[in-house]
Amino acid sequence: MFFISILLQLSLSAALASWSVSYKPHSICVFERSSVDFTCSFDYPSFHTIKTTKWFRPRKHQKQDGSQQGISVHHSEAAEIDQLYKNRTVYANQEKNCSLQLHNVSKSDIGKYFFRLETNFGKNTGSGGIYLNIAVLPFRVTVTTQKMNGRIHEGDHVTLRCSTENCTPEQGPFAWFKNQLLLPQATEKELRISSVSHNDFGNYSCGLKNSPSSADEILLDVRYRPKNVEITILTSGKIEQGNSLTLICKSNANPAVTNYTWFRIRDANISSIGFDCEFSIKAASQKDDGQYFCMAKNDMGSQNSTIVALKVEGSNRHFLLSATALLFFVIAVLLVLFGLNIRRKQFTPKKQPTKQTPAVTVTEEIYENLRKSPESEESHTNLIYADLNLPSSTSDRPHSNSQEADAVVYSLLIYK
Repeated sequence: MFFISILLQLSLSAALASWSVSYKPHSICVFERSSVDFTCSFDYPSFHTIKTTKWFRPRKHQKQDGSQQGISVHHSEAAEIDQLYKNRTVYANQEKNCSLQLHNVSKSDIGKYFFRLETNFGKNTGSGGIYLNIAVLPFRVTVTTQKMNGRIHEGDHVTLRCSTENCTPEQGPFAWFKNQLLLPQATEKELRISSVSHNDFGNYSCGLKNSPSSADEILLDVRYRPKNVEITILTSGKIEQGNSLTLICKSNANPAVTNYTWFRIRDANISSIGFDCEFSIKAASQKDDGQYFCMAKNDMGSQNSTIVALKVEGSNRHFLLSATALLFFVIAVLLVLFGLNIRRKQFTPKKQPTKQTPAVTVTEEIYENLRKSPESEESHTNLIYADLNLPSSTSDRPHSNSQEADAVVYSLLIYK
């Protein structure tokens, strides 16, 4: 009798030892509307016969240790499957393989899942089960740093983590974007920056590689003192005397620059000349010649710009006025010389001719004309006398010394 009792205990222990259900993994996170695989294997006493296999999920108000069966996710009897899971599951249906595939998952599927085996001599529910969590899009980026106040300064260690609501699947690879540009080397769920710099400032987002889904952008707000401070000169043309110009102090800084200071170097002396982002000169002159630089300052520090040399040139307007005045002066001198030359010619006496005898101009009036007498039809010859009185000549001919020069009577004898 004693030996029989021992044999029964050993047989019972062997029978109990053969019951087992193994799950892998114990927790799964998948994206909404995707499929999930519950990997499962089991064992049972060899002299038993399987009657029922099922997957179930306890309801929210039930114990989550598998001791209370709730919703039937899969059942060897199809009629026992809950309406919520009909046509959404595929059972492996292989020897000692209890794996289950669940399709088109949603937030309502979040919870623990258990496998249960029933035979003709007993039943067993695998302890622990598998917890299913659903990742709800879109992705989101969270930034962590060792600073207590959350502000990120140059040199800090920063971690950017890509995640979704509820959980983040381990499947990848992930994709990271800075200002909407892909970062090819970043393929993990986390993006670590050991020593952040001002170049890391920007908007970051993440997603799955080769997937249209991506996260809303988040600003990596790296605070730094002014960088790349430089001076820009605005002018309407050349820097000439009388022209206006404006000097602008530009820089990159976070937070923005709050204080500007302008300096001028002249004759080895540095003087402060302004306290604004812009320094304007309304009418440039040679007294504005010199070297200029600006200093930009914020809460993180300050930096000076490079030195810019300013040289004011003479105005072209003065040159044009001088040239115009010289031209008018030359014209006036020429006009005066021309007038003097004409006046000199008018007052110079004419030279008298020495050899040439001037032609006589007959301007005298003839008081008596020689006419043919109407009675001259006779054949004999008649003598007709005519007297010509010539007035005194006004010509340049030489005058006669005779007293009768003023009244000369010429007699002409004509034969008929």
